[in-house]
Amino acid sequence: MSLTVHRARLPALLAVLVMTLGLVGSFWFYRTLESSRAGTVDRHVADLVRYVRTDLAVGLEEQLQAQRRQATRLARSGLLIDQAGWSADMRLYRSQYPFYRTMAVLGPDLEVRWAEGVRALGDARLPLQNHAAEIRQSARTGDVAVLEPHRLAGGQWAFTLVSPIGVGDEHLGYLASEIVIAEAVRALISDRLRDELMLRVVFGDQQVYPNAPTEPPEDRAIEWQEAFSLDLDRDESTFEFSLGVSDRGLNQFSSQVPWVALISGCMVSVLMALTTYLVVNVTRQARSLGASNQELEREIRERELAEQELEFLVTHDPLTGLPNRTGSTRHLERIIRDVERQGESGGLLALMFLDLDQFKDINDSLGHQLGDRLLCEVSRRLSAVLKDKDFIGRHGGDEFLLAVVRSGREEIEQLAADVLHSMDRGFAIDENHLFVTASIGIAFFPDSGRDVSELIQNADAALFKAKNAGRNQFATFTREMFSQAQHRLTLSRDMRHALDAGQFKVVYQPIVDTGDLSLCGLEALLRWRHEKGYMVPPQDFIRVAEETSVIGRLGQFVLEHALADLSHWQTLTDSAPWLAVNMSGAQVREVGLGEQLSVLLHKYRIDPGLLHLEITEEVLIENLMRNRRTLKKLDDIGMRIVVDDFGVGYSSLAYLKNFPISVVKIDRGFIQDLASDPEDQAITRTICSLSADLGMLTVAEGVENRDQLDLLRQFKCSFAQGFLFSRPVEALEVETLLRQKPLWLDVANRAR
Repeated sequence: MSLTVHRARLPALLAVLVMTLGLVGSFWFYRTLESSRAGTVDRHVADLVRYVRTDLAVGLEEQLQAQRRQATRLARSGLLIDQAGWSADMRLYRSQYPFYRTMAVLGPDLEVRWAEGVRALGDARLPLQNHAAEIRQSARTGDVAVLEPHRLAGGQWAFTLVSPIGVGDEHLGYLASEIVIAEAVRALISDRLRDELMLRVVFGDQQVYPNAPTEPPEDRAIEWQEAFSLDLDRDESTFEFSLGVSDRGLNQFSSQVPWVALISGCMVSVLMALTTYLVVNVTRQARSLGASNQELEREIRERELAEQELEFLVTHDPLTGLPNRTGSTRHLERIIRDVERQGESGGLLALMFLDLDQFKDINDSLGHQLGDRLLCEVSRRLSAVLKDKDFIGRHGGDEFLLAVVRSGREEIEQLAADVLHSMDRGFAIDENHLFVTASIGIAFFPDSGRDVSELIQNADAALFKAKNAGRNQFATFTREMFSQAQHRLTLSRDMRHALDAGQFKVVYQPIVDTGDLSLCGLEALLRWRHEKGYMVPPQDFIRVAEETSVIGRLGQFVLEHALADLSHWQTLTDSAPWLAVNMSGAQVREVGLGEQLSVLLHKYRIDPGLLHLEITEEVLIENLMRNRRTLKKLDDIGMRIVVDDFGVGYSSLAYLKNFPISVVKIDRGFIQDLASDPEDQAITRTICSLSADLGMLTVAEGVENRDQLDLLRQFKCSFAQGFLFSRPVEALEVETLLRQKPLWLDVANRAR
């Protein structure tokens, strides 16, 4: 009976046992699924936070970089662009990035020059002046200043970026941009991320996003699961971001599968639920993985495009679109490798270094904008002359590199002539018709160099020869040019050392009246005894000084010493002679030359009329409008303008009458054979006569015998200087000439 009962109960016991096991298993499985769901939510939120942080960091860095590029572009233009063009660019930029509320260009004192947007940044409600120290600090460091957020009239928050336009001495002002934080968050973070997450942004103790303090849903408190900070300008003030999953984000992870598994009470249902869950989960993961792969592919494509754009910007000139110095070097290296691989069958490679003649005058007289357009037209003109396979790049400024492969030297030299000839037609830009010539230096591979740098260096040396030969022509590199370049480099280095070591000195050659041979003036001449003991000819070091920008220091040295000596001589006599000082083209082109000379004259208490500035014809007419203004200013101060070496250049007194010229110095080439050459006599007589008619005095250089002096007296030449009277002497000997009767007065009696 007992056994029967137990057997009867066995199914029940087994059922209970199975039920119990089923319930325990169902509950255990339920808890397992719930735990898995919570872990998935945490991982998903962590992934979303990383996406948000990446989007914000990349987006804001792009805006900072764009801010710096715009400020750099304004600095390079010198704020010479027109306001309408700038405003149009800013409206286009704001249409692409609508979270920019205002963009403006400020002056160094934070006054608004140009503004584009809702309001001008000079509005008192925008506390720029409260951050003046921070903004001006950016002008010294070049960093973008990020001002603390401020509340707008509508309740939204915004912060301001201020970028210096130029740094240090080149500082021109600031570029300021006001960014609305809420709109920036909406633009930089995708809708999907904002729907799945709740976001709070705090700066200091102020919540700047959302505009009002974050209110939690009625059924739960906000759980901020992740947080990070962004420091835009690397100071102690940061934007603190707090993120938590939204109800919508939680809802997408809700599932009834655990409850079904718990209620079903049977292993089959549990297994089916588990299978269903796994299938659904796998499907969802596959979909999510597919979307992530697509996003990754999109980011890879965007990065590749950005890298290509960056590569183009790094290797190409933004003005002409031609390869720049970096891009040219890379392209020329490939050309050299191709020529080496093909051998003699590949042809002869030549590198041409082209430089526009007197392009600086166009820039100075007509403006850099027109000069830039001329460079673009020149690049198109060159491209029309060259073949498609030929290379053209912009080396910098008005310099271009041309690389061509031809069958022989004759064909390459003919191409160089064609390039020069192509410039003859001139260039029509707006209402200006410009004419510009070019000079070309040619270096052949491999005779003139086996790598890019050597070819460019030697082509530049050949260009130097073409320039010195008169411009508008080409020259081919030879090994002698390399020696000359080395000599110029060594001489330039020694010259700087000589200035520091006091090896230069100023000597003076008397200028006498042709009538009574009295001492009237002195020409200051520069002499250099090298530290090795030999004298360096002036014609050698003066030319190198003009080519290497040392001429400015030499000119200042001569002026300081000569005026100091003249100041001393004035204390020895009541009628001090005038002082003639040679001025180079570089000195005449200096801004503020008149002010500089006025300061020196005042410093040494010298009457401006005693200073004669000798300028050659070539320097005089290299920029007519600018030099006429400069010389007029010097003449108004009271200084005398002297045309040096007259006759070897343009030789037109009618041309020179447009300048405030007081004295004409007749070149020694006409005086050397004056006694025996009728043509020299006719030219000298004409110069003296026309100069007198135009109210100009004349000085004859290189007078060495009495016959020359007699003829100059007949031609009524005003003054003379040369070895007949005296060689250049030092300052102490000039004191002797001022105190006693000059020795050359005996020459006058014999000459009469």
